[in-house]
Amino acid sequence: MKMKYMISIILGLVFWMGCSDDENLSPSDVPEYEITLPQGEHEYDDRIVNWFDRTGVYLLYKFNPADAYFNVDQTWAEAYRDTSLVYTWYTFGEGDYVENNTAYVDGVAYELGISFKTDGSWFEYSIVDGKLLEVEASFKNSGTFSVQEADEAYVGDQLALLEELFLNFYPDSILHNYMPLKVLLGRELKRSAGTDLSYTSVFNNLILSHGDESITTLTVEKKKELKVDLHMWFINERLKEKLSFDEFFEAADYSWVGGSYSDRPAKNECYGLGFVVWPSSYINLDIVQDEDLSAYLEMIIGNSYETLTAEPENGDYNANDYTGILHLKKDVNEKIKERYDILIQEFKRLGVDLQAIGNRVVKN
Repeated sequence: MKMKYMISIILGLVFWMGCSDDENLSPSDVPEYEITLPQGEHEYDDRIVNWFDRTGVYLLYKFNPADAYFNVDQTWAEAYRDTSLVYTWYTFGEGDYVENNTAYVDGVAYELGISFKTDGSWFEYSIVDGKLLEVEASFKNSGTFSVQEADEAYVGDQLALLEELFLNFYPDSILHNYMPLKVLLGRELKRSAGTDLSYTSVFNNLILSHGDESITTLTVEKKKELKVDLHMWFINERLKEKLSFDEFFEAADYSWVGGSYSDRPAKNECYGLGFVVWPSSYINLDIVQDEDLSAYLEMIIGNSYETLTAEPENGDYNANDYTGILHLKKDVNEKIKERYDILIQEFKRLGVDLQAIGNRVVKN
């Protein structure tokens, strides 16, 4: 015979905000949070203050939880884990017994003690008041991410990486007008499931990880990936509405969109039509154009002009390698170069040299 009970233990942070319905509001007793620069007396503090003076962006290596986790919709983004404990009691009947640290109930053997699963959840069997108690623990991850303040010993390297990969490519006026108010220099940035992140954005913040020893072991490929990701985030989330891509789209033939699957260009036709990646959709024009634009941006940001113009081995379609994409062996009708030039000129209108980002050689 068994009886089962369940309790939930919430291990995490609950953030609650409210306001009075009274017409006459009174000032809160909670001190107003203010950001003060510099936050310390390190060499890099002078650079942080200089960035603020030029752009109005706060680069913070000391920050409180509200800086990181508070959302515009008044939700709290911090990741936490819910632990559920299920208690099951087994009553010993005739023929049930305990021997060699194992309980035998209704012909089933239960090894006493605790056993862990690969995901960290666990079972525990014990004898309590003459009954067999089973405790089963399971976890549920909630929230979005978690982050810690940077180790101040590594903030200088972290700031240098952010400057090298991202900040130095934009005029102060662009950063002033379109960057989030705060850049949080953190460490141990993780998704709610526990996987590592190099950066994330929430509300009016950009949050960067690797403010610890991990910055010394970042590979060239990981840095290149971070460079592309940061610029794609900034362009898509902050700059896109300030740019015009009409001419870029007008330079391509999308007449096949909305037709049948067979109307979509074949892979070996893409380069001649000015597509650097085979369209994955053929029904929705917005999706097709978004993918088309993103492919061009990633191509430019992720590759040097030397790579893009190098003579390729052949003109075959290869979505995983942009080497020679602007060479006549691949760009047989020079449609890719035409659309490339349109994008380059549109970004230059804002004072941004898009190809300079791709040309930047990332080193260890």
